Amino acid sequence: MAPVLVSPINVGHIDDVQELRRTKPRDIPERFVRDVNEGTQLVSDTSCDMPIIDFSEFLKGTRGECRQEVLKLSAACEEWGFFQVKNYGVGRELVERMVEMSKEFFMLPVGEKQEYPMIPGTVQGYGQAFVFSENQKLDWCNMFALAR
Repeated sequence: MAPVLVSPINVGHIDDVQELRRTKPRDIPERFVRDVNEGTQLVSDTSCDMPIIDFSEFLKGTRGECRQEVLKLSAACEEWGFFQVKNYGVGRELVERMVEMSKEFFMLPVGEKQEYPMIPGTVQGYGQAFVFSENQKLDWCNMFALAR
């Protein structure tokens, strides 16, 4: 599948957050500092449980057999905005290896990581994604995204 292009926007230079932490541990650029009042309210009702979607239900033969899970998924997206997944069919060993490889990649020197930059106009590669302006507040992270 080809990378999905988004409209090109001048976002200015974005520092590598791991490099910032290493070289200037007490100096956080204003671009990464958010207003304390910014954000959403926390849910105070602790009786709510995060939705759990069982992906094995989607592998069942007919559409009717997985209908209940589809409804749970829809409600989780609409009401919560996120959910936990179980029985997704990826073995524990593979997940653990992916975590280790991710740690190895992010521990590389910044110059080596920058050899895999985000493809212009997409969110594939190394760097920051979903940046729409030079004045936008950024998350304190870098990412490496791949798509098939």
